[in-house]
Amino acid sequence: MLPLIALAAITAVLDPNPVITGNCNPTRVHFTGRIASGAAAKITYTWIRLNHPAGPAQTLELAKPGSAPVSYDLFIRKSEDGAVTLRILLPGEIDSAKVRYRVTCK
Repeated sequence: MLPLIALAAITAVLDPNPVITGNCNPTRVHFTGRIASGAAAKITYTWIRLNHPAGPAQTLELAKPGSAPVSYDLFIRKSEDGAVTLRILLPGEIDSAKVRYRVTCK
């Protein structure tokens, strides 16, 4: 029987300050973070946005223990306050902390 990866060995961390650029035509909100595992793993993840459907699932393969960078871009054309979460779907569900953003269009 193959050993199971302990769920606690996988982490999802988002940088607390997204980079916001543009002038609402559109404004780009760029999120960065890292997914880490204490063992080699195939990790499926997605991005969750308040009041929006989840983004498409993506897969990351770590050949050995360690971490890999991930990023996500929103393109917004109106004033908006929101939050984004990085969600690990497999091998078990884990969420990063929410990172809030604010776009103000004049």
